[in-house]
Amino acid sequence: MMPIRIAVIGAGHLGKIHTRLLLQQKGIQLIAVAEPNEASRQQISDEFNLPMVADYRQILNQIDAAVIATPTPTHFEVACSLLNSGKHALIEKPLTDSVSTAEALVGLAERNKCIVQVGHVERFNPVLKAALAEIGQPKFVNANRLSGYTFRSTDVGIVHDLMIHDIDLVNSMFRGKLVDTRALGMSVFGRNEDIAQARLQFSCGSVANLSASRCSYVNDRSMQIFGTEGFASIDFVASKVTVVSVPARIRNRQFDLLQTPVEQQAFLRDHFFEEVLPKKEILVDKVNAISLEQKDWIDSIRYRETPRITVQQGCEAVQIAQSILDSMAAHRWSQTDSATTGPFGIVDRVHEIESRPQRKAA
Repeated sequence: MMPIRIAVIGAGHLGKIHTRLLLQQKGIQLIAVAEPNEASRQQISDEFNLPMVADYRQILNQIDAAVIATPTPTHFEVACSLLNSGKHALIEKPLTDSVSTAEALVGLAERNKCIVQVGHVERFNPVLKAALAEIGQPKFVNANRLSGYTFRSTDVGIVHDLMIHDIDLVNSMFRGKLVDTRALGMSVFGRNEDIAQARLQFSCGSVANLSASRCSYVNDRSMQIFGTEGFASIDFVASKVTVVSVPARIRNRQFDLLQTPVEQQAFLRDHFFEEVLPKKEILVDKVNAISLEQKDWIDSIRYRETPRITVQQGCEAVQIAQSILDSMAAHRWSQTDSATTGPFGIVDRVHEIESRPQRKAA
C-alpha cells in the first residue's frame, strides 16, 4: 500500500508538535513543512531535517493531505485551497473563526469528498472515556479551563482558544441541539475576551456551565459530570477520575435513606461513600492525544472512514462558540451613572440616555 503523502502547514507551537509526531506515524510520508516566516522555517529544518517551503501552494501537487496548524483567521483560506485541490485535511481547532466560513467548509469537504478531521484533541483523552463509562447518560456538566497568560493564540479570544475544547465535549455528550445560551466575559488586555463564563441548555434538557480564563493565577483543567447512574469529577492534568455511583436500588427508590433506623444512621454517616453512594478513584495512563488524533485521521483517509471529529462537528462547535460570543456582547453591566455592554465595556449610549433623570416641563 502506497504511503499517504502529508505536509504540515504552519511551524508554530502546534505545527512543531504535529511535525514531530507525524514522523512517528506509520504508512505516511512527510513531504514538507510550509511556513512563511524564514526564522521558523530554519528552526524546523535544523530540528527535523525536513524539506521546507515558504508557500504551501508550491507542494499541493506533491501531497495527498495536510495538517493546518496556522493562525485561526487563516484556516478558511488554507482549507479552501486544499479541499478545492481534493486534498484531505486535519484542521486545528477551532475549524474557523466564523459560522459562515465553517459552514462553507462543510459543503466544500462534502462536494470534493475529502476527509476532514478537526483538532478537538480532548475527545482522544482516555480519562474522559473512563469517566463516561461509569455514569450513564450525562445530564449536567460543569467545566473549568483556566491558565496563566501564555502569549500564544492571541489572534482569538478565550472562547475560540480554550473554551472551544469543552464546547465540543458537551456537544458530543448531549443528545440534543443547543436551545439557549447565557454568557458573560471580560477583556483584560483589550483585543479579545480573556475570561468567559457560559451556560448552555440543550433540547434534551441537559445543561452545561463552562468557565475559561487565560489570565488566572491557578491552572485548572477539570470537569464534573452528573449522569443518570452517577457522578464523575475529572482532573485532566493528573489524568484522574473520581466516581460516585448511584446504585440501582437508590435510583429506583427501593431504598429510603430517611427511614433508616436510628442505630444504623451513625454507621451509614461514617461510611456514606462506601455503603450508600460508593466512591472510587480511577488513575488513567496518560497518552499522547495528538498522536491518537493523527492516527485516527490517517486511518480514516486510508480506509475512507468517518473520522472521530468530523468537519460538521467542528462547525457545530463554532456555531455554539458564536452563540456564546453574541450573548457575551449583549450582556449589560450596569453602573451608577452609565451602562456598559460586552466584554470590552462599551458604553450603551441608548440605555445611558434613557436612564438619565428627565427634566420636568416648565
